[in-house]
Amino acid sequence: MIRAVLFDLDDTLYEERQFFRSGFEAVEQVLRDRGITSADDIVGLLEHFHHQEGREGVFQKLSERLAFPSTWIPDLVRAFREHTPNISLIAEVPGVLDRLRRRYRLGCITDGWSSVQRGKLLALGVERFFDAVVVSDDYGREMWKPHAFPFRKCCELLGVDPSEAIFVGDHPDRDVTGATAAGLRVVRLKRPSGYFTQLEHPLDATTPSVQSLIEFEALVHLQP
Repeated sequence: MIRAVLFDLDDTLYEERQFFRSGFEAVEQVLRDRGITSADDIVGLLEHFHHQEGREGVFQKLSERLAFPSTWIPDLVRAFREHTPNISLIAEVPGVLDRLRRRYRLGCITDGWSSVQRGKLLALGVERFFDAVVVSDDYGREMWKPHAFPFRKCCELLGVDPSEAIFVGDHPDRDVTGATAAGLRVVRLKRPSGYFTQLEHPLDATTPSVQSLIEFEALVHLQP
């Protein structure tokens, strides 16, 4: 019997592109303040590198493109991580969470640097919907998904056995592999605009998927 519903945060409750854009805007301001007056759209370049060429080495690529010292990169990383996110919940999310919490215990599990993830939670104002929130970095980098620990910890805080919980997230490895290993039922969210939607995974054949949380809500109510 399902007693609890658990959610990923990034690209599940809000579009993570929003977070990266607001972070890249903070980085652009640092560079402008240091005299980088290139006519290039700095935010646009960063988004191109990030979305089209992969998440690694984005600031290094920008350094090479705009010819500023690579020694500036740690400051850019700091500006990105410490900026106040300009992000908002996907339109369907508040209604879905409000309806689900009338029937189930709700939890949220999120990866990433603790201060960054808590900044996102605060900016979204989403914690009011949840009975438990687990930021895996609070327990050490080694406990990030796909480790089973954050999933089991959230179930513990909710007072349910993992077999009584269902988890929805977008990442095929961090979310699907981790939740499955922890003993939860899993649904993979494949939003058309999701960064990881096109990634295939060995568990895809046995893991149900949805394109929205409205679809997920309907699926949850069909679970025994």
